[in-house]
Amino acid sequence: MNRKPDILIFIDWFFPGFKAGGPIKSVSNIVNALHSDFNFFIITSDRDIDDPEPYKNTPLNTWIEKEKYKIAYLSPEKRQAFIRHTINNTDFDVYYFNSLYSKPFTLDPFRLIKKTKKNPKLIIAPRGMLGKGALKIKALKKKVFLTVTKVSGFFQGVSWHATDAEEVEDIQLAFGNKTSIVQVPNIALIKIREHLIKKSKGNLKLVFFSRITPKKNLYYALELLQQLSNEHTISLAIYGSIEDQAYWEKCNAFIQKNHLNAEYHGVLVPELVKSILCEYHFLLLPTLHENYGHVIAEALTAGCGLIISTNTPWRDLDRIEVGWDSELSRPEDFRQAILKAYEMDQITYDRYRANCYTFIEQETQRQNAVELTKKMFLERF
Repeated sequence: MNRKPDILIFIDWFFPGFKAGGPIKSVSNIVNALHSDFNFFIITSDRDIDDPEPYKNTPLNTWIEKEKYKIAYLSPEKRQAFIRHTINNTDFDVYYFNSLYSKPFTLDPFRLIKKTKKNPKLIIAPRGMLGKGALKIKALKKKVFLTVTKVSGFFQGVSWHATDAEEVEDIQLAFGNKTSIVQVPNIALIKIREHLIKKSKGNLKLVFFSRITPKKNLYYALELLQQLSNEHTISLAIYGSIEDQAYWEKCNAFIQKNHLNAEYHGVLVPELVKSILCEYHFLLLPTLHENYGHVIAEALTAGCGLIISTNTPWRDLDRIEVGWDSELSRPEDFRQAILKAYEMDQITYDRYRANCYTFIEQETQRQNAVELTKKMFLERF
């Protein structure tokens, strides 16, 4: 086809919002990489997660022309009418959803598109929401939802965007082996920030950077620190939006009770991520599940090594000397990894840091994600 295809993207939060983390980065990278090949239209909310007020100085409930896409920031009271008007009056070549459970930005528009459009190209990226660790949170509610949607055929006709083989299995487990799935890795647009920091034996600066929710498992990280900090000089800097206040209060109480050298530094805006992460020796992230883990990729581009769980696509880290990935059921493996990092001298640590830069560059080139994403969108044409 001669014209550029039009792609309508639904996502609960988008820039200038940032608290939602990975999905925002995933969609932003798609748009930045492929805006020359597609016309992108993004429908999103008028505020960041849990913010009581909408973005300042941002027109609402209308299309805004950006350099690489058009976007509409919708207020809760006018959201439904705007989406209905857009779907009823405009035909798009692809409808791309970035949530599984979102009523306003997936379920409602998905239902309307199926009802009003003939043979629409529908793609849903569940963004790790079907991972085993993710399904453990609000497990009963999610089980009922998945059972009802599968039995009713609600998602019939959709193509699922899985970012790796594990997510393919997760989708098949939820919706059956005959489900239409395309496996395409996340696009990672990297910019290396080479920066050396001091490292001596007997000193370790760890950083936890993620949303503060049970899924990201900060409490587990603090327990590891508590088991080691009495005899070792280890600090933990904590960055991220507090999405679960009760969970954070539990974590903070644990910090205070055990006099841990752990400090919460608040939310980290995107433009400061690399300049902050590059000042720490290792990222500590014992997550329950990561579909991709943009923060992991960002840590690597900043030269920050990894001490993470095996519940991410980033595996066999010890072999390539950028860090360690351990089973959550084996906290002793996490402790050993932290102690190995603690005992590193400057020469050894500099080698790990250099390996981080090399690995993320090679991994990005190997995945060929840009061309595969383009193919996913063009498949029908």
